[in-house]
Amino acid sequence: MVGGFLFILVQLILIIDLAHSWSQSWLLRAEDGNTKCWYAALVICTFLLYAASIIAIVFMYIYYTKSNECVHNKVFISLNLIFCVIISIVSILPKVQDAQPHSGLLQASIITLYTMYVTWSAMANVPEQNCNPTLLAIATNTTSASSSTSAQWWDAPSIVGLAIYIICTLFISLRSSNNQQVNKLMLTEESSGDMSGPTMEDGGVYRAYDNEEDSVSYSYSFFHFCLVLASLYIMMTLTNWYLPGYDGSYLTSPWSAVWVKISSSWVGLLLYLWTLVAPLILSDREFN
Repeated sequence: MVGGFLFILVQLILIIDLAHSWSQSWLLRAEDGNTKCWYAALVICTFLLYAASIIAIVFMYIYYTKSNECVHNKVFISLNLIFCVIISIVSILPKVQDAQPHSGLLQASIITLYTMYVTWSAMANVPEQNCNPTLLAIATNTTSASSSTSAQWWDAPSIVGLAIYIICTLFISLRSSNNQQVNKLMLTEESSGDMSGPTMEDGGVYRAYDNEEDSVSYSYSFFHFCLVLASLYIMMTLTNWYLPGYDGSYLTSPWSAVWVKISSSWVGLLLYLWTLVAPLILSDREFN
């Protein structure tokens, strides 16, 4: 569970970088030409992402809360809703826009939708059937559940979680980030070791040679550490973050899984907020 939580943090960094890269790419294309089309695309995508977030909030209030029960779910949804409104407002403040002209509501809408997913995923682990309609039968301590031959092992949050994992993996595999710190973390930036540089051959063609005799362009230990975290995250997702019961005949959905996911959503919101206000707080540093 600890390894899964750590990988969620890595995944959060990728999603925040994806949000910034997406917005920056479209704004730069809008400046190069065909301005109306690119700005219209930005507005439409932002609207759709916020609309999806609002629909998710409504459904979570309907299915995961009761009028006189499920106080914890009401608190989780309400707090994250308030936090998402705050980061959306901060992203369009004049001072933030002056420090980061490419920041805007598109990034905030992506983070908002991801936060709603994490909130939903956390509530799907709440071990109370009346507050969690998606709690699987295999996670209840009943004879019928333990003896059922058609027990369902997958729930919707787990499927969505694996899809997000695949998207983040493809994102970091197919491109390098525009952010130097993200490149260093994700090992997509060339090291400063003594590598053989590009050499001109006959015909004026440059070919890069890297025999990695002295050093490699990434850290073996950190790379495989990330693979270990990814494996732990997949194991937790495949088992829906459940734990075996005392005698092994049933599974339980622990509160620890709920708090791991909810806390990761708060960490993600803080990380995104930091990317917005850091240039204002640390004005002596270069954030380009």
